[in-house]
Amino acid sequence: MVKELIKSILLKNKDYEEICCLQNIKKYFWHINWLKTIWFNIKALPLNQAIKFPFIISYNCKINNIGKIILKNKIYPGMISIGVVKIDSCESNDDKIIFTNYGEIFFNGRAKFHPGAKICVNSNSILSFGARNSVGCNTKIISQCVITIGDDFSISWDGQIFDTDFHFLRNVLKSKIYKRKKPVIIGDNVFIGNSSTIGKGTKIPSGSVVSCCSKVSGDYSKEGDNLLIGGNPATILSKGFEMGNPWFPEKENEDSIFLDEISFVKDCQRMMNF
Repeated sequence: MVKELIKSILLKNKDYEEICCLQNIKKYFWHINWLKTIWFNIKALPLNQAIKFPFIISYNCKINNIGKIILKNKIYPGMISIGVVKIDSCESNDDKIIFTNYGEIFFNGRAKFHPGAKICVNSNSILSFGARNSVGCNTKIISQCVITIGDDFSISWDGQIFDTDFHFLRNVLKSKIYKRKKPVIIGDNVFIGNSSTIGKGTKIPSGSVVSCCSKVSGDYSKEGDNLLIGGNPATILSKGFEMGNPWFPEKENEDSIFLDEISFVKDCQRMMNF
């Protein structure tokens, strides 16, 4: 309840997200390839959108094809970071990010692709991002069909989201060939832990958490929202959970104060010294 209240207050402040993006531009100014940023915006968008520079591109970003990009909702500078914004303590702008789009990509708000991420959309395919989406370092998202992601989504390092098996699977005993492509649908406020794979035909309901190193495939939406999903193959481990939202650090700080993490760490240090 408190989280939703804080979120609503922040969202009512129309300048909040724009200020965050401008702060990122200032912080990472020298990591932005401004020539490639100008070229990408002009190439990808109508002029009235391009002059607002919604995309900022890193030096180590390989762009194979821009394709069709559609921005919805309000547009402002730096709202979509491709390889620029990073976790300073453990990520480097030197990690190559690859962007390949022969289909359509929709953005409904802010998004950030950390260094090393790989985005590939084939022809006649759709990739749709909600507002406030975060794709972790070295994570791959490959669409050969349809991938739809809701608001406040985060996937950690080394993850994978595929709507295809890439190859056909045949049952030689029954002379049956299985479909290799099925849409992936991910709800709002979903967190996917590091080194997890989301396979074709997966439906993850809103508020769910996928634990690290999980292999997720199938429709989990029938079990309601706020699921804890994990394992290989992944199953529903529990219900009624949700991960903290990295787009709203104020709430994370509030949780930290509530748990008194500093005192806890000091107690652990004293125990180790003892």
